[in-house]
Amino acid sequence: MVGAFNDEHTDLLRDARKILDDIAGLGDFAGTDEAGKKFREGYSKGLEKAGNYTGKLGAAYSEIADKLASMKTAVDIANWATVQALPKVSDPPKFSKSDGTISS
Repeated sequence: MVGAFNDEHTDLLRDARKILDDIAGLGDFAGTDEAGKKFREGYSKGLEKAGNYTGKLGAAYSEIADKLASMKTAVDIANWATVQALPKVSDPPKFSKSDGTISS
């Protein structure tokens, strides 16, 4: 899942950048009259908000990936600590081949 969230982070930011660049490539489509000026102001604010939102969402995906990686490390450490804390099994009894007896 760490890789998936990192991929989503990268893909989201790349795709959003491409879309915004494509829109910017359209040129000045708002016109110069009063309605065009109002549209341009609103569009600029919307574009800024979309960029901020996309950046924050991308950062969230990256942060989730980091936290998942940390969780995996913590679980691995906890599992090893559990193994280390298990009581030691005593040495097995010794078996004498010569007389077939078992001694401790």
